[in-house]
Amino acid sequence: MNTSRTPALSGLHHLKLPVSDLDASLDWFQRVFAAQHLPQFDHFDDNGARYAVIIAIPGLSTPLELRWAPGAAIAMRGCDPINLVVESTEELHAWARHLDSLDVEHSSVIQGGAGRLLVLADPDGIYIRIADVPAGGVENIIMPQGNPEPDNPWLNPPPMQHPQNG
Repeated sequence: MNTSRTPALSGLHHLKLPVSDLDASLDWFQRVFAAQHLPQFDHFDDNGARYAVIIAIPGLSTPLELRWAPGAAIAMRGCDPINLVVESTEELHAWARHLDSLDVEHSSVIQGGAGRLLVLADPDGIYIRIADVPAGGVENIIMPQGNPEPDNPWLNPPPMQHPQNG
């Protein structure tokens, strides 16, 4: 038994998402999420080529790094590594209208195991979820009995499905 105390963490420094086209992804996040590019944190290789940018997204306390890594972006197509939150189903519908106005591929507002959500795909086909939460926050979510993510490609995309028995 490990009796040592686990050192404390104080939060997230930043998140990192692979992209196949850095400029196109930066533009997309700026249009879709009103992201602010923080150029003072741009990453350049020894030849002067920019390979990563940091963005701030309104409403999020943690910055997001977009890193040019085409192979990783392709491997993550259909995965849903980012889950954002809004305060109501009405806000999900507002997001759907916003995404429609930008011609961004997305699900309808759908029922998931933890509540209602909307799923959108970035330029590389990596899914980003936006979910509502009950009053009081995520600690008040009551998961349903059975499979919380039925066969719906937005809720249970093939790359994220668990291995089936037999």
